[in-house]
Amino acid sequence: MQIPADLAQSWLTWQCQAVPGIIRGVIVAIDDEGLLGDVLAFHPEEGDGRSLMMDYAYIALKDGKGLVKTRLEYGPDNKRLCDLVACPLLINGKPVAVMSMIMAVRSEQQLKTLLKLVQWAGVWMKTLASVHQQRTKKRNTGIFFLTLAKSIHEQASTQAAAMDMANQLADQFSCERVSIGFRQGLSIRLQAFSHVATFDPRTELVREIEAAMEEALDQQITLVMPLREQDDGLIVRAHEDLLKQAGHGAICSIPLPGRNGNFGAITLERNSHHPFDDDELALIQSQAGFMGPAMEIKQWEERSLWIKLLDTIEDWSSALMGPDHLKAKLVSVFAVVFLSCLVFIQGAYEVTAPAAIEGSVRQIVIAPLDGYVKKAPVIAGDKVKKGQLIAKLDDRNLQLELQKQLSGRNKIEKEYQEALAGRNRVELGILRARIDQVSADIGLIEGKISDTELLAPYDGIVISGDLSQSIGKPVETGQVLFEVSPLNSYRVILEVEDHDMGGIRAGKKGHLIIAALPQSTYSLAVEKVIPVAVSQGGKNFFRVEASLDKPPQELLPGMRGVAKVEIGESSLLWIWTHSMVDRIRLWIWSIGL
Repeated sequence: MQIPADLAQSWLTWQCQAVPGIIRGVIVAIDDEGLLGDVLAFHPEEGDGRSLMMDYAYIALKDGKGLVKTRLEYGPDNKRLCDLVACPLLINGKPVAVMSMIMAVRSEQQLKTLLKLVQWAGVWMKTLASVHQQRTKKRNTGIFFLTLAKSIHEQASTQAAAMDMANQLADQFSCERVSIGFRQGLSIRLQAFSHVATFDPRTELVREIEAAMEEALDQQITLVMPLREQDDGLIVRAHEDLLKQAGHGAICSIPLPGRNGNFGAITLERNSHHPFDDDELALIQSQAGFMGPAMEIKQWEERSLWIKLLDTIEDWSSALMGPDHLKAKLVSVFAVVFLSCLVFIQGAYEVTAPAAIEGSVRQIVIAPLDGYVKKAPVIAGDKVKKGQLIAKLDDRNLQLELQKQLSGRNKIEKEYQEALAGRNRVELGILRARIDQVSADIGLIEGKISDTELLAPYDGIVISGDLSQSIGKPVETGQVLFEVSPLNSYRVILEVEDHDMGGIRAGKKGHLIIAALPQSTYSLAVEKVIPVAVSQGGKNFFRVEASLDKPPQELLPGMRGVAKVEIGESSLLWIWTHSMVDRIRLWIWSIGL
């Protein structure tokens, strides 16, 4: 047992502070060859007398007993006097360090008493070292447990995890060889040797180790060679054969526990000079109790998909056929009854799709000429009467052009009157042609002025267009400004996803609920399926046109809701699962299965 440096420093500091008159002290470790080794502690760190204390520490170690020296010279030019006490520190009768102290000169009886006190304090040092060693051992054991768990978790396969675990156990417990085997059927098969990458499973040594593992598993107990007193009566023939085969003096086989009993075993071998003691066995058994479930889980996860399926079926069968697991049986009976009801009970199959209300006719109001918006008293959502002003374009330029043309015609008409008074037939013909041309231009301008007023084509509602915030905005000829839809004629547009189109055709009946009027349900009939798919919002759908039997007065174009089209009757199981089944079939086909 070695004394830690921090413990030695604390002990020496306490000794120097507890005993008055101590000038300086040192504790020196003893190496494996029984000689003075490293200095473990000094108190105080700085001072004289180092060589003096080290010399008498060597003498005390050589003599194997404590010594007392009086009136020794030390310090600069050896002008100072001191007394010295040196003695070995024994733990379990074996010297582990030497303590040497110099102190103020005192009587010989006081020095002997001090030596006894130091020797008694050595017993306290033994207790402290033992406690420290136990704490260190527990800490190292915990670290080893964590390292082993991390290793098992990080390895890619059970084989690699078993090999790494065998290597770590061999290093931790100073074993010549550690073997790990798992049960396969009724026998044990060796999985890993410590510090051996590959091995031939047909060799005699492997068979002997497997037999020793089976011997421990059959008896469900840890087997140790040489036998302990409490192990009398156990069968250890395979372990005796392994001792002869391997030539090692100590063997230990420990079962690996799993969820359904022991599923493997660990066999540790080392020379006869270091047999397994009870503390080591308890530690190895606790580690096996942890490693067994971890290794079984890793082995369980490596099963193929079919094996996992068969194991699941076997577990369920055992639960159903056995005397226990009442809950599992009730759940199974309920599931069978429920599935039977789904298969035999018929239900109405309906296709559900988003729906929107549109007018049966849409009248587009466009800009008849280039110009600027003068006023727009109507916006989208307003109801309008036939001939009601929707918007007006600025006609100032046209009015000026009209006045110009009117003035020109008046001038030509005066010239025409003068030519008529002079009976100039040629001039009259020319002036008549000019008057007709100007009149035509005036009619064209008046038509344009009339077109600047955009009027409602019929009674209805404006479903798009808002120029109220665009007064003075330029518009171009043909630009769409408004859309007007009648109030007494509607159609319903259903957006049916492509995988639901199989049963949709003209004549099918259904129902519609409008989001704005959720308290009412309206009957509809499919009129036309538009055979062009639309891709929008990450999905494909077809537009299906339907008509309402009795459209309510509250209905307005642009309202949205949900429609359900009745396709027919089928089993509840098919109704609830056909969509998922169809998608799975399509996926399987797409990957080439």
